[in-house]
Amino acid sequence: MFTIAHVTDTHFGNRAGVRARNERVVEHLTTLRPDVVLITGDVADHGLPEEYAEAREVYGSWDGPLFWLPGNHDVRHAYARHLLGIEPPAGDGPVLGAHESNGVRFLMLDSLVSAVEGDRIDHGELSETSLQWLRAELADDRPTFVCLHHPPVTIGVDFMDKIRLRDPDSLEELIHAHPHVVATLVGHAHGMITSTFAGRPLLIGGAVSSMIPLRGEGYAKKIVNEGPVSYALHLLLDDDRASTGRRLVTHWRALAD
Repeated sequence: MFTIAHVTDTHFGNRAGVRARNERVVEHLTTLRPDVVLITGDVADHGLPEEYAEAREVYGSWDGPLFWLPGNHDVRHAYARHLLGIEPPAGDGPVLGAHESNGVRFLMLDSLVSAVEGDRIDHGELSETSLQWLRAELADDRPTFVCLHHPPVTIGVDFMDKIRLRDPDSLEELIHAHPHVVATLVGHAHGMITSTFAGRPLLIGGAVSSMIPLRGEGYAKKIVNEGPVSYALHLLLDDDRASTGRRLVTHWRALAD
């Protein structure tokens, strides 16, 4: 069994209490000991160096494999320099990452659209550079998870659906053509949500920082800061009855704030 802790939308710097919510997740991970921890974007709330420093400090206590990607609240150059410790690509190019653990691959895409004149842009896009990179990486036929921040499908939450990934057709075609892609893992929607994309599972990992309620749930605000801290635990199980020889099971974890 191979276990993946899928954490998302940590939003360091958002408000008092966010650090404690993230520390709660790390405490739980230390008990469970998954094989990999991945964080699917919105690491920082404002993209500030000190927010990334805090993220490194909190998640640095996890001593296993840890993979990150940026979200719409992140700032690409600061994310690359102050979180990953690398120089950002020239010309504001995407920050991409291919990682492997125990024969399972994680392809980390960058769907961030950089701010224009200081105004954050919340929808997602994948550049041709990103798609070409993904196509080349998918030539490796080991079990693979494609990871990005923005959901490529609608989820039934109006204001989130307006800022999902735009033009997802090329991504869908690539995933559909490569049966070793186990699932697409995303964040952004601040909810524990499952769907399908390209004939495979699409899994939204919940959110550490806050929750976005559904219409009719009675909340006064569209973003609820209190409530449980959530993330997903994906289990990749050996199963001779599955066509690929493996079966994916997801457990949603809701931790006390």
